[in-house]
Amino acid sequence: MGELVIGRPALQVRTAFSIPLDMVSIMSLLYRAVPGSGLDRTLIDARRALPWELQDDLDLLHGFSGRLLYYMEEPIMRFDPLRPDHLDAGIDELIAYLDSLAPDAYREMAIHALDRVHRDLGTELTAPVVDQEVAWRRYVEPGLTTADVEDVLRLLAEPELLKQRTIRLIRGIWDEMYAADLAVHGERLREAERAARAAAGRGFGMAFAELTGNRLPATLTAALANVASVTFCPSAHIGAFVSYISYPPDLIVFFSAPNVLTGGFADLPPSVQDEHAAEDEYAPASHEDLPGEVLLEGLRALGDANRLRILDLLGGGELYAQEIVGRLGIAQSAVSRHLSQLERAGLVRVEPRRGMKYYAIDRQQLEILADSIRMRAR
Repeated sequence: MGELVIGRPALQVRTAFSIPLDMVSIMSLLYRAVPGSGLDRTLIDARRALPWELQDDLDLLHGFSGRLLYYMEEPIMRFDPLRPDHLDAGIDELIAYLDSLAPDAYREMAIHALDRVHRDLGTELTAPVVDQEVAWRRYVEPGLTTADVEDVLRLLAEPELLKQRTIRLIRGIWDEMYAADLAVHGERLREAERAARAAAGRGFGMAFAELTGNRLPATLTAALANVASVTFCPSAHIGAFVSYISYPPDLIVFFSAPNVLTGGFADLPPSVQDEHAAEDEYAPASHEDLPGEVLLEGLRALGDANRLRILDLLGGGELYAQEIVGRLGIAQSAVSRHLSQLERAGLVRVEPRRGMKYYAIDRQQLEILADSIRMRAR
């Protein structure tokens, strides 16, 4: 007779279309929607069109809970959007619920999001039990991307302000962008959800591959140990990217509604297509050779994965420093070092404007560097 072990219930796999969950996805995509991100140009244009106040909320509230943007998941998941009587909830029901929560609940959600960051990082840090600024700074700083530590400490000290800004962001994204977007794509999203049900019936692994067109990431495989239910939700703008919310016992995986309805997983996102088309706009290489030391400086600047990612991001147009920090998801000090090395090598240009530094690729210098390598190959 075999060994006795404690059993686990079978994993429940289903599909759903939920406005609150799609709101989480839209906000996270808008946060990441900068030139060079590979996201579709509709999102990039929509982000640029947001009022400054909303852009500031977007960067602050997504920018203090790690690269997985945990905080803005918290109020939506507390609403319990997959509860049967909440599945058809709209923005008004969501806002009414969020408005009913006490300010301290928002502080609890922020701390829970930061605790999740520290679990990911393995720091074993938890929220300080004493009101000491040094301890709170140490607790907050590992999760920062596009947020300033002073702003985050203020939100934790003034939970009413955190509540106001959280609700203002959700309502503002709805009013400025998402309501109109849903009017255009809503029926197709619901159609994709219905089409995805057959795949969900074949189990999580097969459904993930069929609906996202991707292999299952190791991070998701590890997350399944704490998950009882997986829900696949359609997205109008996610394209070929993988996006999910791991919030035990629930795992929500977003899939591209257009790709499922058309079978177009091999298609590049529109912005990537645009970037490839734009390559023809630049003049051919100048055939200028670089002195040995200058060439070595350029090669050293290229010899790092994060610096290559910075060049990829800048390929779509100039970005200010904090945007680069947010896209890379690494410490601001590290990004500053990488940018300084690229600048020293002449591969990027920096222009101070309105108190911020804007970075752009120096395409001529990059072409000269490439030409110097080609000449040696010949």
